Amino acid sequence: MNLIITYYKLPISNIPFKQIPSLESISHDYIYCSSFPLIGFMGLNFQLVSVYNTFDFPIVDLTDLTEEHQLFGKVVSEKLPTRGKYKCLKVSLIEKEISAAMLPDLKYSPRNIYSSEEKWFYLKEGKYVILSGIKSEFEKVKHLEGISIYGDSIIRLRIVMELLKKNVKQNKLQLSIEDYKNIAYKVLSSDPALSKANENMLDDGVNNWVPSMLSTPLYEDIPKNIRNKVVT
Repeated sequence: MNLIITYYKLPISNIPFKQIPSLESISHDYIYCSSFPLIGFMGLNFQLVSVYNTFDFPIVDLTDLTEEHQLFGKVVSEKLPTRGKYKCLKVSLIEKEISAAMLPDLKYSPRNIYSSEEKWFYLKEGKYVILSGIKSEFEKVKHLEGISIYGDSIIRLRIVMELLKKNVKQNKLQLSIEDYKNIAYKVLSSDPALSKANENMLDDGVNNWVPSMLSTPLYEDIPKNIRNKVVT
């Protein structure tokens, strides 16, 4: 089906980069992302969002952006906000033919989503609901994104987590899980979308999201032939 892909500038100026080890020099006010509606595939009003690594790839023309430039895999998200002080700015609209087969596979576990010992399923062709799960194995789906629903605040958190993971990989610093969680709390507590969240809500956000973000490999480390797809 023909879909409109919307490109945005997603604001990240609220992220306290100067207080985050190894990210102190980042001065970006926004990052590029794109999204298109999934309602025609899954029947629910969510978006499939791509976030581009404009920290490493200077953007000259949006049409040059490809999956190679993604900071992490495509994720299911609520519609990005286009109102308010920290709204996402629309910069371009592109119409493109997108089939169900082109959509990424996503993973799901009904119990412990961080354990290789539990039952694992994958969902394909945009049918991102639990009842559409296809039984699989952890080793075949561990590189896939999960089916949890993102929002702009969680996208900002994921950006920070991915940048930190890259720097840890490059031996720029070492971080424990608790270090990641402490940084995540700082990021979420500074997010304007969560200005009314109390300490317990922020703690829940950190504990729910950080382990899954850390358990997903860096996008650049996933072999191209299995990116976004279950291993067969």
